[in-house]
Amino acid sequence: TRLDELYDQFRKNAEAAGVQVHFARDADEANAIIAKIAKATGSKKIVKSKSMTAEETLLNHTLEDHGLEVTETDLGEWIIQLRHEGPSHMVMPAIHLSRYQVGDLFSDVTGAKQEPDIEKLVKVARRELRRKFAEADMGITGANFAIADTGTIGLVTNEGNARLVTTLPRVHVALLGIDK
Repeated sequence: TRLDELYDQFRKNAEAAGVQVHFARDADEANAIIAKIAKATGSKKIVKSKSMTAEETLLNHTLEDHGLEVTETDLGEWIIQLRHEGPSHMVMPAIHLSRYQVGDLFSDVTGAKQEPDIEKLVKVARRELRRKFAEADMGITGANFAIADTGTIGLVTNEGNARLVTTLPRVHVALLGIDK
């Protein structure tokens, strides 16, 4: 019942800390704002992590339509991105794939035969994604929650890639719904 009040408080405190806050009325407007930020900052390569909201708004399509290179960095999200699929599950987006299918996919991506050993496949992903982190101009994440009192966001992860997405690129965009 206090969303407007809490949003105003969050915006005020975030902006006081140097954050630029945008409000979008819908998915198309949110995507357009992010594309505009990319253009204004000269960002060409984008890495993403922990953003189901971006999946819901179909952000990748908009950014790619603007000629930007977008890479998902959550392991399951990256796997389905490489397969040009949507997630099969919110928490485990590639749960429908076997290690053999992932091995074949990674063989195609790397141009070298990859064994269907899970530890080795994770190392392949880590190696391939490290390059993307280092080259990225912009990082995009979601947020698990926003704190109105401080104008900060909370982001909980288990893979560690979100830390790289939020700290290595020179621009960070957090896309979150008002409910956060």
